[in-house]
Amino acid sequence: MDNRYFLVVLLFLLIPGAVHAQSDKYKLEFAPDLWYNSVDGIRVGVRVLGDMEGTFLDGPHRLDAGAWLGTSFPDQPVSYYVSFTEPIPGLSDFGEEFNVQLKSSIRTGYSRHGISLNKRFQKGFDELRHQEISIEVSQEKAIGNEYRLNPFRETDWKTLVGFDLNTSGFTPLGALKTSLVLKQNINGASGNFSIGNAEIKHLTDLGKGFGLNLRAFGALVSSDAPMEYNFSLANRAPVSWLNNGVTRASGTIPDLFFENGLVQVAGGLNIRGYNTESFINPDGDKDYSISYVGTIDKGISLNTELIFPNYINSLLNRTIMGDFIHLKSYLFHDIGKVSGVRIEDDIAVDLEKTVSDAGVGVQFSINIPDWLGKDRGFAIRYEVPFWISDPENGEKTFKFRNLIGIGAVISL
Repeated sequence: MDNRYFLVVLLFLLIPGAVHAQSDKYKLEFAPDLWYNSVDGIRVGVRVLGDMEGTFLDGPHRLDAGAWLGTSFPDQPVSYYVSFTEPIPGLSDFGEEFNVQLKSSIRTGYSRHGISLNKRFQKGFDELRHQEISIEVSQEKAIGNEYRLNPFRETDWKTLVGFDLNTSGFTPLGALKTSLVLKQNINGASGNFSIGNAEIKHLTDLGKGFGLNLRAFGALVSSDAPMEYNFSLANRAPVSWLNNGVTRASGTIPDLFFENGLVQVAGGLNIRGYNTESFINPDGDKDYSISYVGTIDKGISLNTELIFPNYINSLLNRTIMGDFIHLKSYLFHDIGKVSGVRIEDDIAVDLEKTVSDAGVGVQFSINIPDWLGKDRGFAIRYEVPFWISDPENGEKTFKFRNLIGIGAVISL
């Protein structure tokens, strides 16, 4: 049996078994769900969370699932997502759980199925100081590019082996978070490509409403990897847009907003002032955009935000809402160096370029940490990158530019 079909069958055997075995203690919570994209139209469905009563999603048999119907009835009108997590008691301790997680989804033109082993290391009750390691094997494939603003490569199934390492802690100057992601495709039919990226974030409270946030990022992607795994100057890799309902499919946000460079998705190199910029082919015959299309084979960047106080956030901090609602005002500066640019899978330009930008922005965010101290919520930004270092086509270095950002560049 194909691995992904085996995984789906295993999921649907484990979940009812867990519910039946613990029917007197197992709790299922259902909630309606409504969304929209240009292919499904209004998508109606239901979400369900399952766990043992009184464990607050910290016990065995944890379920997170959903199923939806596209009311425009496209070729694949029914979509689903299911995640089932089972801790291994013999390898777990308080705050240091070891678990097995099964995931399966077919939605918005993408099929993805995987299994991961996850281990958390934490001392005592301090959720803000911990390390997490995850090893995953997954199979995935684009099955419907009508959902994509920019088509993915529809090839044979990719079989990805991944390793993730995340840490959270403190230095004498503030909070420090790091992340390392490595992926290797082992299905030779779709190319033995590799992907790697690393991120370091440091947040310093300077007092009296001032702060300094720093983020360093680096990425290296094999030249034969599908373009959806590549980063751009301004945005995260297109395949990771699938992790957010707002950016998962075309039409939820009007496509014109992306095409005009008004919307930027936080992550990757995040040189946000270049969300609308293009570079000139060395042959001089065409301009190619390197904004929201993933094209960068390798690059490094540094994002800096200098936070300054604002009156609205000061008012929020005087109420209970200040614990989870924030309005951040800041000056920002991004600088990065990229090399190796692909316009299409079979068109590449040997380009090395260092670019930077600067501007001012505000970010509205809602964040309610979960029981492990992880961020839950969303952030939306309005930013004015009034200066970029190397504009093309005769544009001025100083110019009024504005964009709406989805997600936090440097989370709380």
